[in-house]
Order: sequence, then C-alpha cells, then structure tokens
Amino acid sequence: MDQTLRQKAANYITSNKVTIVNNPNSFKNKFFKPKANKMITVVTPAYNAEQFIEKTMDSVLAQTLNKDQIQYIIVDDCSSDHTSSIIREYASKYDHICFVQLHENSGSAGLPRNIGIELATSKYITFLDADDWLEEDGLERLCKILEETGDDYVVGKTIKYENSGQSIIGEFESISERRNVSPFAIPYFFYHMGPRARAVRLSLLNEHNIRFPEMKFGEDKSFFIEVFLHANSVSTTTAPIYYVNRTAENDSSLTKVTTALDKRKLDLKIVHYIKSLNLEVEKEKIILNRIYEYDILRTFDSMLFARSKDKKPFLEFLKETVATTTDLRYNFREEFKVPLYRTAIDLFMEGREDDFIKLFEWYKFDKTKKHVIKDSLAYYEVPFLQDAYRFIRIPMHARALDSYIINNQYVQTFEIYGDDINHIDSVLIRDRADYKNELLCDFHIQGNFGQFSVDFAELSKLNKSFCTVFVRFNGHQLINIKRIASVEFKNEDKLFNFYTSKTNNLSLSVK
Repeated sequence: MDQTLRQKAANYITSNKVTIVNNPNSFKNKFFKPKANKMITVVTPAYNAEQFIEKTMDSVLAQTLNKDQIQYIIVDDCSSDHTSSIIREYASKYDHICFVQLHENSGSAGLPRNIGIELATSKYITFLDADDWLEEDGLERLCKILEETGDDYVVGKTIKYENSGQSIIGEFESISERRNVSPFAIPYFFYHMGPRARAVRLSLLNEHNIRFPEMKFGEDKSFFIEVFLHANSVSTTTAPIYYVNRTAENDSSLTKVTTALDKRKLDLKIVHYIKSLNLEVEKEKIILNRIYEYDILRTFDSMLFARSKDKKPFLEFLKETVATTTDLRYNFREEFKVPLYRTAIDLFMEGREDDFIKLFEWYKFDKTKKHVIKDSLAYYEVPFLQDAYRFIRIPMHARALDSYIINNQYVQTFEIYGDDINHIDSVLIRDRADYKNELLCDFHIQGNFGQFSVDFAELSKLNKSFCTVFVRFNGHQLINIKRIASVEFKNEDKLFNFYTSKTNNLSLSVK
C-alpha cells in the first residue's frame, strides 16, 4: 500500500496539529515507566460521540484481559461537542489510555485510525468505533486464539443492536471455529470487512505499510483486503466479541450520511486499485466479485432504486462500472453467485435498460411471484420476459406441505429444491429480535422432501416472541420455508402458532 498514508500519520504525531495525552512513545513513558510489552492495542476514532463514548471506553476498561496487557488509543477528530473533554477525563484517570486530539477535522476515520496504528506498541491491534462496545472477554478470546495459532488475523461474532432487537452481522465469518486457514478458502470471507470483532498482528501492518485510505466510506474494505492479501493464515471463532450500535439515536455516522451512489463510486476506486495489483486471477476474481455483485448490483436490488423517480444516475454509474471490466482476464458475469443479478447484468449489457429496471421493480414489489419447479430445481417465472430470461433460478427454495401434532411434538413436512440439498445442516427457529432465542429442530431430508419435528418441551424454552423458521445450509446460509396453512396449540402457559408471515414465510409466534 502507499507508504505516504503511514508517513502522514507519523508526521501528524510529531506536529503541532495534535495534542497527545499519555503518549506511549514519549521519552517519559519509554524510559521512566518501563513496562512489559502490551498484548493488544484498541484504536477508537471519535467524532461528536459524547452520547456513546463513555459506554465504549467502559467496555475496554471492563475487559477480562489484564489492563496491563491493553493499550487503548482514542483519537478525537476535532469534535464540536463534549467528546474530547470526556476522553480527557478518562485519560487523566487511566495511564494506559492514550488520548490524541486533532486540531482540525480530517473528515474520515482513516487518518485517526492510522495515527492509532502508528502509536501502537503492542503485538496485536483491534479497532472499536466510538459508538460501539466490546464483549467483556472479547479481547482475551481474540488474543488467546492468535497466541495459540500464530495466525495473523482472527475474527469473531458481531451483534447488531437496533431498537427492534439484536441480530448477527456476517454470520458466515463466525459460524464455526476455524484455525490456520487461508482467507481465500473461506466462502464469502470478503463480504463483510468492517473493522469490528477482529484483531490483526501489528507487525503485518507495519511490514507491508497497510493503512486506511482517507475515504468517507470503504476505507475499511481497502484496509482488510490488504490484510487478507498478506496474511499467511487466519482464524474465526463463534464467540461474541463486538456490539454494533444501530439504534435510532445513533444516526450521524459517516456511513449513514453518505449516499448510496457516493458509496458505490468509492467502490470503483477500490476496483481500480485491485486491478493495478496484478493479482493471481483467482484471487482477483474473489475480491472484485465481492464489489461488482455484492456491493454494486445489490444496490439495484433495493427499495431505494425501485422507488427512485430518476433512475438515470444509477444507470450511468452502472455503465461506468461495466467499463472497468473490459480489460479483465475473465468474464466477470460468470462469477456472479446470485442468478437474479446475473440475469440483470446480462439484460443491461444487451442494452435492455427498461427490462433491467422492470426486473428489479418486479422483484421488490410483486409479493405473489410465481415459482416453477423443473428437474428438481426452482425458478421464478418473470411475467414480462418472453425469451431465455423468462425463468430465473432460485438457488434454494423450500415450501411447507403438511403439519400435524403427535406425541407432544409439532411435525412439519416440506418440499425443498436447489443445488445444496446435500449440504443442509439444520432446521432453525430463530427469534426475529434476539439471536440468542433460537432452537435447532430434528430433521431429515429424502430427495426433495424434508421433515422437521420439535418437542413441546423444547418449544417452551423459547421466550415469548415472533420467530422465523429457516433451513440452514453450507454452514451459514439461510432460507425461509414458504407456508400457507396455520397451526395453533398450547403447552403449559404459552400459546404457539406456526403461521404465514406477510412475506409468505413459515413463522412462529410464542405468546
């Protein structure tokens, strides 16, 4: 990566553009306060975070890892509220908290994080945003895994907190305990690259000059792509590590105030950079497909695009995107994993912009899509397309058949079609608002038919809530079971109702 990013951060540290309290590299701390090397550094960039910063800092202070092993660097990006005074008060009480105050706002989390990396003196480093918080034993778990494996990187579970409840972000990266594996060997590993719930060997960043570019959005994507390109091996853990604050009160982050198209235009900068690296073809495919399909095409699979009255800026951007693919060493469309997106980009590149628009409008607005089963595979039938694109594959599709109650068990049969029938792991009942309130059901699959059952006693362990019934396959992927009928029964003091949701999914209410 460009060494100027690292040099800029280093220059800031020694300039009059910052004020530093408890500088770990000061003469006083180096020579008059000799201490054992720190295990891990936590870096928090902060801007106008007075509402949440105390909870964030308290979560670091409450870690089960000994505080002598933790270095905490908080960089305030010239906040206009009371953020800096709150951090300064903490730094006056705890000498392992380094407080850096920028005298001018940088406009991005990139420079504050880079300053934190430059000041760090530990073995490992992790990042914590100023409105989020850590699980109490999060740092200890991450460090223990890195120490045991010698890996360069580890990631754990991230929980998203919203006013409506809690859910898991990027479940594929924390669905199992993995050790000593290549990041390119883990499916979808490049699909969530925010800075949360992960730790990196600091020497890896310094040896390869890996730093955050100064962008309003996507800087973490660029950073962790570089980490994955240089990491010899990585680990993952199922342990909860990090909590992301997505409550209604927290609506001022740069990510939220950056428009969708502005974000995607920044993604194109990353595309150009990746192309300039001349990577092995297979590695380039994995990285660029994440951007072309998951970031860019998924923008069109949104209510924002479907409801937009002026779609021209979106289409002009997609033309710009397609232009970046003309000199690739492979057909980028063949890498798409979602058949709907493959059909959409094919229509667009054939000049059928109206059909491209209609396809996404139909997909977002039509709640009674027709499904067709052919040769044990499921398809959408698109009513306005009369050619080869009329039938679009559904990768996995399940729909309910009969249900009944026997021997204090609820039993549900269902049909299932798709490429991954042989890779089904479980039938899962999960609370829509609390990821911890879930239940695995006994199941079996024979051909295109499946059945799951669940004891009343097990159901009674669920908290009162609304749940969704999923089929889980390939370790982390989930599909709903489509349902028509309704079955209601009572056990002990709870009323259970397996019913059809508004989106025609098999669901469960516990009252």
